[in-house]
Amino acid sequence: MKCTKCGAKLEEGTLFCPKCGKEVQWVPEYNTLETLIKQRELKEQEKRKKELELQKEQERLQRKAELERKKKKKRRIILAGSAAAIIAATGLGLFFVYQSQHNSFDFQMAQAETKFSNKDYESALKYIERALSLNPKSAEANVLEAKIYLKEDNESAALSILLSVVEDHPDSVNAYGELLRLYEKNEEFDKIAELMSNADDTMKEKYKAYVSEMPLPSNVGGTYSTDITVEFQNLPEGTEVFYTLNGKTPDKHSKKYSEAIVLEEEETVTLKYIAYNKKGIPSKVGTETYTLKFEAPEKPQISPSSDKYAYAADIIVTAQEGCDIYYAFDEEPTTDSQKYTGPIAMPKGEHTFSAIAVDKRGKVSPVSSAIYVYYG
Repeated sequence: MKCTKCGAKLEEGTLFCPKCGKEVQWVPEYNTLETLIKQRELKEQEKRKKELELQKEQERLQRKAELERKKKKKRRIILAGSAAAIIAATGLGLFFVYQSQHNSFDFQMAQAETKFSNKDYESALKYIERALSLNPKSAEANVLEAKIYLKEDNESAALSILLSVVEDHPDSVNAYGELLRLYEKNEEFDKIAELMSNADDTMKEKYKAYVSEMPLPSNVGGTYSTDITVEFQNLPEGTEVFYTLNGKTPDKHSKKYSEAIVLEEEETVTLKYIAYNKKGIPSKVGTETYTLKFEAPEKPQISPSSDKYAYAADIIVTAQEGCDIYYAFDEEPTTDSQKYTGPIAMPKGEHTFSAIAVDKRGKVSPVSSAIYVYYG
């Protein structure tokens, strides 16, 4: 209700207008029929408006829900597709990884080694052939193939493979080992010697039991004017040395070295020698040539010297150690002359005393002479 004077809004029960102070006359309101109809229409409109708003809100919520449902469905489809793609890619990747590993050199080698350890040589050979198709030059694979052939008693195939590996891979310890054992089994010691002679120092150290070192003589070849003695010293345990003095190549049927070799003849000697280690493997053949050319001994010394003597002096002759002395008066001595054994009494008259020295080889010294005059 409003004040009839100033129009201010009045609260119910107010007796005076709080704004202008006019007394308020409260009169009960009576709605006319028109007013009631109007009020009903307004209520109906308000109701329809609310219903319409509610319907719109419901439709909006339904559209929103449908949109969310479609989004979720789309996300599910996308996620499902992604998951399927991931699974497919993973599966394909795993398949390719498996195929890659299954067809790899390492896989084939591992399978071959396992089969070989289990003595399934037929299967081992199949795997090693696949490995070699992937890496034909692999020393490891070739050696394993050779070992399989050896187990199947196919030595010729194994030998051919091992020789190729040693040529292509001179540092292959396994190839050398298998080849050495094969040669040793067949007692092919000359082939072992040849193989190890071409090996490097590392391989020789690794398989030193298969190396027979050539012995070294105490005197090297050359020209000598005296007797010489040749020895082979510091030989490894179990080593035997054989030699020849005629230039022929020695072997186990030649003269066996057991004591010093003495050369005492004036000649040229070709010494050839070879060593066999305790496995029976030969060394290289060594050769030394000795030329012995002996000199004649020095001429003997005669005492007393040439002179005139009033008494019968003793004639004394000395020569190099080991020499015999021969002498003669008034002629040149020979080995058929008188052999000197001690002091000789000087004969009366004038005489020429001559002497020679002869060593054990028959070499004759120059003649020594002295002229004595003794009339007594």
